Amino acid sequence: MDPSVHDPALLVEIAEAFPGCTAALSDSFIEENANVSELSETVDLYIAVPAYMAWCARNGNKPSLLVHDYTVNALAEFGRTKNRQITYLDFKHRCTAEQKRVVLRFLHWYLNPRLLINTEQLTRSIKRWSAS
Repeated sequence: MDPSVHDPALLVEIAEAFPGCTAALSDSFIEENANVSELSETVDLYIAVPAYMAWCARNGNKPSLLVHDYTVNALAEFGRTKNRQITYLDFKHRCTAEQKRVVLRFLHWYLNPRLLINTEQLTRSIKRWSAS
């Protein structure tokens, strides 16, 4: 793995903030279902989103896979949602202050120029998660 994108501390923070997320979904499942927003409504986003974040943190050296873009896009959408009643978009509302901090740390990790990501969408995601 490219050491300039590898951040083991980030992976630990995700795992500690969202217990069980790193084992919740296999890498192959995530790679075959790249868009966390399109998962079945029976999948709990409170577990799935952090699992996707952990996959991204482990696989920063695979920027060609769309999981990265889809995860940042999903976080932008979850960060924008104001209605807690929309259960398939309520991820941010279910997060504690510490979990929100970890999501922001994850998004800031993508500011590394070696990580290829849509910077406009990333900036939008950061802005939405910065607003409590």
